[in-house]
Amino acid sequence: MSDKIDAEQDIHIEKNDDISGESNNNNGEDKAVKSPLTIAVSKNTKILALFAIACTLAVSLVSELTKDRIKIQEQQQLLRTLHSIIEPSRYDNDIANDCIMMSAPELGSNKVKTAYIARKSGQVVAVAMTSTSPSGYNGNIDFIMAINIDGSVNGVRVLKHQETPGLGDKIEIRKSDWITSFTGKRMLSEDDSRWAVSKDNGMFDQFTGATITPRAVVKGVKSTLNYFTENKARLLARPNACVETAFTSTLASTKTHPINEAANEQ
Repeated sequence: MSDKIDAEQDIHIEKNDDISGESNNNNGEDKAVKSPLTIAVSKNTKILALFAIACTLAVSLVSELTKDRIKIQEQQQLLRTLHSIIEPSRYDNDIANDCIMMSAPELGSNKVKTAYIARKSGQVVAVAMTSTSPSGYNGNIDFIMAINIDGSVNGVRVLKHQETPGLGDKIEIRKSDWITSFTGKRMLSEDDSRWAVSKDNGMFDQFTGATITPRAVVKGVKSTLNYFTENKARLLARPNACVETAFTSTLASTKTHPINEAANEQ
């Protein structure tokens, strides 16, 4: 009887071993099937991660290497613009770093504007102010104008606009000399009616087929000149507060508007 029980136990153990072996074999087969896929996914993930890190480092490095060069180029562009409206011989200070910041509705938007101060032997001779005319044919017209201490205009240059090429873009100095018509002009009063285009009985010419654009510039320059005249003492009493500005890299950038300006202006 004992021998029979022992034999049955041996048979049971052998069956369990067989079952365990089959189970292990199945696990091994599963591992054999899954392992290559798992390894491939893991490998690709690591490669992508390394690639992303490398790209990030490369972009950061290029940005760091070109940062100073871009800043120098923007400073040079700023000086060229300032020199075009205020003769360098008229001042002896570092005009690009002698400025004040301001914000007023008369300057065309709620964005902070910059006024660069030109000094000779410590005395203010002119101020170059950035401003905006919001009534252009296709939107804002950003410009900078130099105002002499006596209130006369020393020069105006358009910095950025979206006016129609071939029509409204004549406000750019590289397209025509119309913008120089402001030089030497001054206002007799706050509502000086001469400050308008000829179509509105003013002293400034309009463009053939384009009246809205020059009208907007005249209006913006007039408003800015009024603002300076009324606030000159307060503005010039402010301490130096220069900050980096965006307009230096967007001088007179343009883009075509799909609507025919000539067909719509009156």
